[in-house]
Amino acid sequence: MNQPLKVNLTKELLELENFIIHRSCDIEQWFRAKWLENQAPFYGSVDLRNSGFKLAPVDMNLFPGGFNNLNPDFASLAIQAASVAIEKVCPEAKRVLIIPEKHTRNMFYLKNLYQLKEILKNSGLEVRIGTVDIGISESTNIKIDEDDFITIEPIEKREDFLFLKNKDGSEFIPCSIILNNDLSGGVPEIIKNIGQQIIPPINAGWPTRRKSSHFHYFSQVAKEFSSLTRSDPWLIDPLSEKLDNLDFSGREGEDRLVDSIDRLLSQIQRKYKEYNISQDPYVVIKADAGTYGMGVMTVKNSSEAVNLNRKMRKKMSVVKEGLSVSEVLVQEGIHTEETINSAVAEPVVYMIDHFVIGGFYRVHTSKSKDENLNSPGMHFVPVAFETSCLMPDQGRPCHDKANRFYAYGVIARLSMLASAKELAGKD
Repeated sequence: MNQPLKVNLTKELLELENFIIHRSCDIEQWFRAKWLENQAPFYGSVDLRNSGFKLAPVDMNLFPGGFNNLNPDFASLAIQAASVAIEKVCPEAKRVLIIPEKHTRNMFYLKNLYQLKEILKNSGLEVRIGTVDIGISESTNIKIDEDDFITIEPIEKREDFLFLKNKDGSEFIPCSIILNNDLSGGVPEIIKNIGQQIIPPINAGWPTRRKSSHFHYFSQVAKEFSSLTRSDPWLIDPLSEKLDNLDFSGREGEDRLVDSIDRLLSQIQRKYKEYNISQDPYVVIKADAGTYGMGVMTVKNSSEAVNLNRKMRKKMSVVKEGLSVSEVLVQEGIHTEETINSAVAEPVVYMIDHFVIGGFYRVHTSKSKDENLNSPGMHFVPVAFETSCLMPDQGRPCHDKANRFYAYGVIARLSMLASAKELAGKD
């Protein structure tokens, strides 16, 4: 991997990163205590931004779809973490069923499914993939490269359990169901009211989950962590506000959106002044439910949100699976100072349970450092982290790969901790 741009850190962020690297023992003890109190979600991925003066999460995905982008050299980390995660939720588990998205034509996603299945299989489980897509009525083999293919089978239900039919007429009855489907299109009837444990739980899907809820809990976690590091929580926590009852097409709630943008920009500007930051503040308006970078726009002043053209209003009105947008998260924009081959990049950290298993960079050749990189038309170049996020090298500077990735892993775990609190709060 070409070395990402060496970020020029402000004094405050440099002090925070130095604390993270040189007090890793204290930090690991802090996390250990937190995980005794909170059950981590089964898996997740966190999008981070490093602006040089701020290192913070901008998205937390509880149904990650990029396992194929991880460095295969660290596969053992994923396998070990998966073993621990499965033991926690179902100690007797022998067979698991993965329920994927309906992406049968998306080769990147299918390769992700293959890798997820391999991780679970190598942790000692019998693994099959069953779909809720009514368009698949029989076992279907899909070739994903020269040597490998995956088999996707139609799910059947009897009473309160799901199963797959074997060729000999017998049945594959899983102990647990692993969702790799964010339920943007709603909860399929077939998976409702079943006796088998579903992980992550259905309430982690977008019919009930909200980004604003996650960042509400993340702010709490950031304050707790910052009391340990004796630093300003703002250095790791994006400011945000939630708005509901909006209609971008009908222009309902526009005045409240303008007020929210102006208020947040003013708060960001005050922090920039406090830290002598010369950048222009901006905010990102995101659909409060949904993923794949849909329903997202960046504005530097509130008039931009008012003067949207018809195409942009349509884009902000509907997200994945046709889900209409009436709730948004207005969030502090964090530009990225990292590049790969002159293209802007942001790190994505992957976890199973509370263990960091690796990560990669999301890269976009036609976007600027203050734009959303997870957007349609992006040229996605997966670049696996070359070192794990598990151990800092205290004898080397912050920008050393091992140390930078360790710091990323710490912030990502804070986001995972926030997700644990988020899901428990919902329960």
